[in-house]
Amino acid sequence: MKNGRLIVAASEIDADMLYASGFSAPDPFVWFDCTNKKQGIILSTLEYGRALGSAKKGVEILNIDDFFPDEQTDKSTEKLLIALAQKLDIGKFEVPRNFPLFFADALREEGIQVVAGESMFFKERGCKTKQEIEYITEGLRAAEQAELRVADIISEASIATDSTLDWNGETLTSERLRYEIEIKLLEFGGKSDMTIASSGKQSAEPHNIGTGPIYAGEPITVDIFPRISHTGYWGDITRTFVKGKAPDVVKRAYEAVKAANEESKKMIAAGIKACDVHFRARDVMLSYGFENGRSDKGNYGFIHSLGHGVGLDIHEWPRMNAVNDVPLKAGEVVTVEPGLYYPEWGGIRIEDMVVVEEGGCRCLNSIDTYLEIP
Repeated sequence: MKNGRLIVAASEIDADMLYASGFSAPDPFVWFDCTNKKQGIILSTLEYGRALGSAKKGVEILNIDDFFPDEQTDKSTEKLLIALAQKLDIGKFEVPRNFPLFFADALREEGIQVVAGESMFFKERGCKTKQEIEYITEGLRAAEQAELRVADIISEASIATDSTLDWNGETLTSERLRYEIEIKLLEFGGKSDMTIASSGKQSAEPHNIGTGPIYAGEPITVDIFPRISHTGYWGDITRTFVKGKAPDVVKRAYEAVKAANEESKKMIAAGIKACDVHFRARDVMLSYGFENGRSDKGNYGFIHSLGHGVGLDIHEWPRMNAVNDVPLKAGEVVTVEPGLYYPEWGGIRIEDMVVVEEGGCRCLNSIDTYLEIP
């Protein structure tokens, strides 16, 4: 009997399925690979015709009805998987680690082995092709346009007597900034959930999306990460602004983070360990006097990893953190996002995206980095 690989998922939310099939669908369907010689997807009649024109080249498109006699009424997914294994003479399936347990149990009851694959089900997803880099850049450009929209709004806003920002006759809030960001992303075919537009002390929590009024003289962290609908690839950028004059500690933290960002990009190259770049960023910020630690208010300083891979997932391999000692590879696309966070006043983060290359890296960003907006 043969070995095979198997995925059951909706490709609109499962990056491995989208990568394997090239077909975007909201409902789960089946992808299989029989000893790397025969790949196919199995779909309902509803999606069969659409897949014929859009699935990845080399992937066979099959209709679920082809696996059952006309009189059979039970065409459930578990029955389909058993029929597929019998038709291809497969005795063992390798599946992703998030494979549904119910389907695994159904296969095992029929004597078919099901084993979890490695954490990267498709290792080739790590190093991006030229086309994939173009798709990622498209996502980044959408995010940059939204970031520029934010900067324009902050510039247009006036400062009220209570130091809140007034824009178009209303108090500017994190919620309104996110709304404006989402509208701009839609113009470029992108969509972003959980966009971060946090200000003041809220920005000391890296994933706090922000609520309420925005004030002059406080850091405004804007992290935008859209997924482009027609490709499925993501972009990611963060900028930190201050309306008016920034306090001295915020200015110094900004300079430290900016220096760490720039030094990291100088260091990134194929063959360099991800953890070494992370530690270099940490050391640069320490040299500016920004310590890391924990108080009764929580952790402070540089409290997250330097970055992460981006592609069909917003967070994917490689992880640019303290424990990843695997050398970077040419073609990997990673974020470089050092940050400093202090509960007393807020946080600073500057995030760029780069392509790892032999002898260095190529920054994909096209917009400037600055702190104060008059």
